[in-house]
Amino acid sequence: MGKNILICPLDWGLGHATRCVPIIKALTEQGHKAIIAADLEPLAFLQKEFPEAEFIKFPGFRPTYSKGNSQVLKMLSSFPGAIRDFRKDHQTVESIVKNYSIDAIISDNRFGCWSDLVHSVFISHQLNIQVPSGWKWAAPIIKTFNHSYVNNYDELWIPDCDYKLSLSGRLSHPNNLKIKTSYIGLLSRFGSDNQEDEVKDNKYLVILSGPEPQRTILENIVLKQAANIKDNVLILRAKPDHHDFPRNIPGNVSMFNHVDDEMFVELINSSENIICRGGYSSLMDLVRLNRNAYLVPTPGQTEQEYLCVHLGRLGYFNWCKQSGFQLDKVSVPNIKMREKFKDDEEKINGFIESWVKTI
Repeated sequence: MGKNILICPLDWGLGHATRCVPIIKALTEQGHKAIIAADLEPLAFLQKEFPEAEFIKFPGFRPTYSKGNSQVLKMLSSFPGAIRDFRKDHQTVESIVKNYSIDAIISDNRFGCWSDLVHSVFISHQLNIQVPSGWKWAAPIIKTFNHSYVNNYDELWIPDCDYKLSLSGRLSHPNNLKIKTSYIGLLSRFGSDNQEDEVKDNKYLVILSGPEPQRTILENIVLKQAANIKDNVLILRAKPDHHDFPRNIPGNVSMFNHVDDEMFVELINSSENIICRGGYSSLMDLVRLNRNAYLVPTPGQTEQEYLCVHLGRLGYFNWCKQSGFQLDKVSVPNIKMREKFKDDEEKINGFIESWVKTI
């Protein structure tokens, strides 16, 4: 008999929703029902990906981001509201479990989405949260806080490989966690059969993502700089629930609020230079599609900044800070990524099949 599995992705950008796609596909293909609780862009995205699925509108904690290069003060000021919202999430989840006859929960980085009634899984690659250089003294406190919430769950899934060379580096190798932990491999909604040797008709493909106002700030930087070059520029805006576009778009720029997976892969394959944030879900997609990119981490997001430094030192990605971004100076290494990080797209299917038998 099929199980009812509640899927709860974090709604800070699209990344947590996109990496839930292979999990939802595996569950449905194996005869189970995925009930998806999400909000805003993740909800809109997953409704397009799975139009036949059952959805619950589930608002979550929305942090306020600064326009500057540090997010520390903004995060500190939002801390009391976050604690309150995590508690509210937990209460809401308990009601959903009862009302929808849920058999298990898979929460992608939503701290409050665990249940006392059913088996609860937490997905995260951020078990060692990075802190700015002036705040190193706070690292043990933040780690304790982070792990205290993770330990509310029955199980932890880390979307990476437990090899010496892992995509997320030291972010995903925790200690002192009390729950069962599994490295489930990279999670990407894409297959590995893309035609990466396609003719590169497009000079630049810019993939925007992440929270406001930084998403729009980078978009405006790219539009301003694109007006001063002749090469064609494609911009994916990560706005699946929008239909409008900015005014005065330069003639060499084509913009898309959202594209389906087939067109996304086509744009990736036909673009000479890919530019994106340093978000982990974006990096997993690039590995699966066997492409490199020029990374521009969201200012103040220490996870992205660490990943850019980590992968830059390995020579797999070039990157720069947003304040120093120059579109016409972008270059990317020519390296086959799937082989480097031992990506196995079939791993998640077997893992899910085995896991369901245990709940």
